[in-house]
Amino acid sequence: MAGLIFRKTKKVLNMLEEKPEVYKLQQIILPQVTTAQLINECSKSCGVNTSQTKAVIDALVDRLIHYMEIGHPVKVGEFGSFSPRIRTKVSTKLEKLSVENVKQKVIRFIPGKALRDMIAENPVMGAEGLDDVE
Repeated sequence: MAGLIFRKTKKVLNMLEEKPEVYKLQQIILPQVTTAQLINECSKSCGVNTSQTKAVIDALVDRLIHYMEIGHPVKVGEFGSFSPRIRTKVSTKLEKLSVENVKQKVIRFIPGKALRDMIAENPVMGAEGLDDVE
């Protein structure tokens, strides 16, 4: 298990008159895993060819979108739940409430037990050295 990697950074706070230096930990972001890589790994672990694996994953995503599109939250096992939500503006008068009060539509993700356990148990490791950040 590799873990989450950070580096130590030094930053000068130019917005303050005395321009103090502060230090913080900054996560090192690794290259993104692609859908093709996930499909290949799933295919190997299940013993199914990649085209079948891709078809199942595409269908899962399609159905997830379909159910959220009509307002259903969707739970994906121990991975977590996706739920369509709206954020609205408040009104002082009931008569002024309408669809115009919706200011944002979002998808809320609540991680499941498997993800919560993974992040809680994942080690955090430091990279050597100090990077200057302007």
